[in-house]
Amino acid sequence: MKERRNRRGTPPVHAKLETRRTALKPPGQQPRGGKGPARRAPDAELLQAIRAWAGGRGGEVATDDALSAADRPGRFRLKGALDRFFRHYARLSWLLGRQRLPATPEMLWGAAAVVLDGCDPDAVARAVAVTTAEIRALASTFGRITGEGLEHDAMPDWVRLECPEYYYSILSDSFGFSLKQELSALGLPAPLDIRVNTLRSTPEKLVEALAALEIELRPGVYAPLALHAKGHPDLAATEAFAAGHFDMQDEGSQLVAALADARPGHQVLDFCAGAGGKSLALAAAMDNRGHLVAADTNAKRLARAKLRFKRAGVENAERLQLTGRDDDPFLKKKATQFDRVLVDAPCSGTGAWRRHPETKWKADAGLDRLIALQQAILARAARMVKRGGRLVYATCSLVPAENEAQAGAFLAAHPNFRAIPAESVWTSVLPTPWPCGAPEYLKLTPARNGTDGFFAAVFERTA
Repeated sequence: MKERRNRRGTPPVHAKLETRRTALKPPGQQPRGGKGPARRAPDAELLQAIRAWAGGRGGEVATDDALSAADRPGRFRLKGALDRFFRHYARLSWLLGRQRLPATPEMLWGAAAVVLDGCDPDAVARAVAVTTAEIRALASTFGRITGEGLEHDAMPDWVRLECPEYYYSILSDSFGFSLKQELSALGLPAPLDIRVNTLRSTPEKLVEALAALEIELRPGVYAPLALHAKGHPDLAATEAFAAGHFDMQDEGSQLVAALADARPGHQVLDFCAGAGGKSLALAAAMDNRGHLVAADTNAKRLARAKLRFKRAGVENAERLQLTGRDDDPFLKKKATQFDRVLVDAPCSGTGAWRRHPETKWKADAGLDRLIALQQAILARAARMVKRGGRLVYATCSLVPAENEAQAGAFLAAHPNFRAIPAESVWTSVLPTPWPCGAPEYLKLTPARNGTDGFFAAVFERTA
């Protein structure tokens, strides 16, 4: 649980983040034949969603596909169940291996049902086994897993802390003694943050409107338009959301958009816009004046951005699908025309694991590929910045090779750019104290700042 932080000062480092443990006997579980509360029925919808994730392309996209068939209440419930499952994925897989069972979607689901939800091992076994003998054997194995509990003394640290083994060594080098604290924070459910859309409302009006629905909001720590919701209400079902008064956005993401320092009248390019989350923040900062280009190579995400722009009342933005090649006509036609270029680059997503826990279990070891892609994107984006304009490079990664090392490589390859300390930009655009120690880069982490993990570097074109 996060400590209460002083809004007027730098938030304290979390003194302790407890590793969540599951009791040896889940609530409601009784010995076979005993009396007591009825056990929960296995969640068949969750099994289908896990199967869809396992057979899909992986990560957030596959999870979205798995949820798309459900109605809104169903999606909201199922997303919570999936997140809970993936926050225990490594430990469940390890427990299955200990019992010499394969970590298939069915076995993982079965282990989760008996260990996390206290379901009857016999009922779970019937859902995934074929013959009577298989059902009996599997029920017995699930019972042993339940008896051992969710954690075991023999578990490796990377399993206990729910971190892919490949990234565990990388993050160990990055965080040192604070590794357990940071990984524990990444394993907790993410808070529900929203950004007030100043084109439609104000923080005060929004707090009042949602209070009428018994939805409690409190101000963010750093971003002046950030509000934190108590619990996880379905904010997307409210009239205020439908009217575009706010959008869901982590406070750290809002801070990255703020560092772009987009102003009314500017020419602004969001070079990896995706579904437009940061573009919405940029358009509001510009007060619908000037011109904003939300560019991306993914047509489906840009289509979502169109709907979000309309809901938010954004009138100064256009969407543009890029080819992802150096010879893209847009790069030649609009070179050196933008005051601000934001590159929210494709990355490992390690900083957002608490928000999308499914992504880390299909993350391959392809950091070299990601780093090469980031370098190529940065080189293309740099062509678009006018003299005296700024380029902001950002990731939701905690991996130095994608962050500090990438910024250094960019400066070495582009002598016509200079680094601007992120702290100096922060103090010029935000009223809250700088939270990152060293002034060169914005570096946010869940344990230290209560946000998703983000990195940002600011460069200015000098020639």
